[in-house]
Amino acid sequence: MQTLTSYDAIPYESVPISETHVEGLAALGRLFGVPTADPQRCRVLELGCAEGGNLIPMAFYLPGSHFVGLDLSQGQIAAGQRLVAALGLGNIALLHRDVMQPTEELGQFDYIIAHGLYSWVPAPVQARILQICAQHLAPGGIAYVSWNALPGWHTRAVMRDMLLAHTSALTNPAERLQAAYRFLAEFGPGLAEEAGDLAAILAAEVAYLRQAPPSYLYHEYLVETNTPLLFRDFAAQAARLGLRYVADVDLHTLLPHTLGRAGQAALSGIEDRLARIQAMDFLRARRFHRSLLTLAATPVREAPDLDAFRRLAFHADLTSEEEIDLGSIERQTFTTPTGACYAVAHPLSKAALMWLASAYPSSVGYADLFAAAANLVSEYADAEMAQNEAAFERELLDLVAWGAVKPVVTVQTYAVAPDERPRAHALARAQTELGADCVASIRHTAVHLDAPAARLLGLLDGRHDLAALTQAMQPLLPQEYAQAAREGCERMLWTFARQGLLAGTVESPG
Repeated sequence: MQTLTSYDAIPYESVPISETHVEGLAALGRLFGVPTADPQRCRVLELGCAEGGNLIPMAFYLPGSHFVGLDLSQGQIAAGQRLVAALGLGNIALLHRDVMQPTEELGQFDYIIAHGLYSWVPAPVQARILQICAQHLAPGGIAYVSWNALPGWHTRAVMRDMLLAHTSALTNPAERLQAAYRFLAEFGPGLAEEAGDLAAILAAEVAYLRQAPPSYLYHEYLVETNTPLLFRDFAAQAARLGLRYVADVDLHTLLPHTLGRAGQAALSGIEDRLARIQAMDFLRARRFHRSLLTLAATPVREAPDLDAFRRLAFHADLTSEEEIDLGSIERQTFTTPTGACYAVAHPLSKAALMWLASAYPSSVGYADLFAAAANLVSEYADAEMAQNEAAFERELLDLVAWGAVKPVVTVQTYAVAPDERPRAHALARAQTELGADCVASIRHTAVHLDAPAARLLGLLDGRHDLAALTQAMQPLLPQEYAQAAREGCERMLWTFARQGLLAGTVESPG
């Protein structure tokens, strides 16, 4: 009951979780031999859906698919239902439901999502989550389950133990949360000086928690249950309940060649795939898994299928501050909006990332991407090097494994130039009107809005051109920026268009 009360008192931040999008789940499943359903026409179940911040955007952008969300918090379900009603969506149902209740009437699903749920519930509920996956997955279905992993989560358990002890006398969730923040502020500097070998780890943990969403701090560190486990134990429990491990969203964690020489040497005698993954967890002191499961009867490949890889499409939201040199094999860096950096050396890889960056949010099929990269390298550098498809394929797979490039199964082309009188689409408008501080992009990322961006997005009703928008925005800007208001509005409009927040974004479906 305390857990239920805490989720009503401190609702979990309900935002798009990009790695749970069915396009990505379908692509990863196919890489490992699972014949996944078409994401454009599928059925999706989310357990612990909160307000639907992850599920509703998928329902909006994928009108040919059907979505069901379950959550124990009546308040969060009611908030999600209000947004569904405002959007007039007929392909989604959010239900106030305990997962321990019968679910037979829900039918089968091609994709089941359980993010931030498995490790945070008692053992009988963990078993029930996996049981629901086994009972409700359609043939070729994929279940996504995230969970805290040992041995790495032990480092976070140190901070959890301190915060639990510090707040143990309090029962009100809001008071416990404030006490936790006081502890971080008062004890953080001392921990950085006095905690010996753990000082650096705890200082980084304190710094992260002080800027993390309050819901994360509360539900990760102050809830009654948070049970990390070894990979081998998670895989064994899934197997007992009729499921087979497929892969992890963090694909590089499954590939031994992503380790250094010493790590690869440590794995050299381990033939069993699951034992090898457990060993890699040990080497990396892994803290968290985002695992994909399928029905036990489904054959699963041990390594990515390169034929399937060549049938996928790809997108990437990247920039580079460097002048890209397609004539050299010097490593050059591309950066994501979150600040993650990826260095590539081969000219074909550089050209491919340039092409994907310019095309974003569009997805480009493998053959078209190779052709575009080869044409660029042939034109500006070495025609012979442009034909090295083996190098292109190898580096592209590594970029997918590390998360720089996202794999999908559907080729889609999107318009990215804002109209003369731009109009935000219904989802962006509804989320803004409800006071959300972030909106869902067409690529299922959370686009965080500051006050000027939220104001501008709210003005995009299709009746105002750039001049009118600039005039309306000027009172919100400091005096020294008033002259730059037009340029700032134009930049924000292009950002909105690039994130797919404007009506008429879809130019041609795949």
